[in-house]
Amino acid sequence: MTDTKRSSIGHETHDANVRAIVIAGVVFAAAIALSLGLVWGMFRFLTNHAIAILPSNPLAETDRQQFPPSPRIEEHPAIEMKELNKQEDSVLSTYGWTDKKAGVVRIPIDRAMELQLERGFPVREQEVKK
Repeated sequence: MTDTKRSSIGHETHDANVRAIVIAGVVFAAAIALSLGLVWGMFRFLTNHAIAILPSNPLAETDRQQFPPSPRIEEHPAIEMKELNKQEDSVLSTYGWTDKKAGVVRIPIDRAMELQLERGFPVREQEVKK
């Protein structure tokens, strides 16, 4: 080798085909744009057309919509759980009628615990062992 080849400054022009890389990038970009366009077109088409209603099954007993038996899957379990907790807290912390005809009322749980501590708890009588 000559010293001129070793001392030349610049970049290698023979290792990578820049033209092929640019063409591949353009083809990939065009494919992505085409895919996005197809997906957008499909969504536009599906939002503007009604869902086809399938004929009822000839083996079905009725044509009306039937719901599965309870318990069903909850649509928003977190919200429903908050509402249930709110309702239970309300029952546990307020006075109210349980059965008005029989004269049964409910009292707040804190007050019930205080009354029970004042009155005491029932105790079993211990048998004397001989």
